Parts: sequence; structure tokens; C-alpha cells
Amino acid sequence: MAQASEEQLTELGFSRRKAEYVLGVARSDVDFDALHTLSDDEVKATLISIRGLGEWTADWFLARHLARPRAWPAGDLGLVKAVSAFYFGGRKLSIAEVREAGARFDPFQNLTAHYLLTGFRTATPA
Repeated sequence: MAQASEEQLTELGFSRRKAEYVLGVARSDVDFDALHTLSDDEVKATLISIRGLGEWTADWFLARHLARPRAWPAGDLGLVKAVSAFYFGGRKLSIAEVREAGARFDPFQNLTAHYLLTGFRTATPA
């Protein structure tokens, strides 16, 4: 992927911005295989330092790729809606409020996030 050109990626349907970010990740000096040895905060800081990667991506990387139990993708719109529906009566929540709400599930935030997302898609909150 690092050898690809931005033009090759746009021909495949990537936007210019997305192609730029994908190439930035592919060409970065980050040792992705070694990230599992770092703490959650260190992994997030490393990923966020790469242009185009933000907190949402870092949180989901922790959750899905590294299977970290405390990963809590508070900026994920689906999770925001699920937490709001199941715990706050549908009130609009900030990312900070969702992040804070995740503390109640410690140390199982990752598992809880998946159940909340599934529950929100399949059930109507009371």
C-alpha cells in the first residue's frame, strides 16, 4: 500500500483526502505490530499522531484490533445514541458525557459497547 500513488487510490474510489490519509498511515514509521505492548493511552497517542487518524479510530483500534477491555469509543455516533437511549432518556449527550458514562462499566467497557450497539440496533429502549 505504501508504494501506491494517491491517483491509484482515487481511481479505486477513494476521495483525495482519504487517499492522502491512507498513504500517510501506510508510510508512517509506526510499528503497528508493536502497539500491543503499549498502554491504552500510549496506543491512542501514537495513532492520533498520524495525520488523518483521530480519537474515534484510536478507540476502535483498541477495541477491535487489540481487544482492550477498557476501550470505550465515546465518539462513535451509534454508541452516543445507545448510551443516551438506555441511560439518559434520549437526551442529547456530549462525547465527554458518554466517556464519563463508560466509567460505570469498568473494566468491561469494550464488551459493554458492543452489547449497547447491538441492543440499540435490535431493541427499543424502555
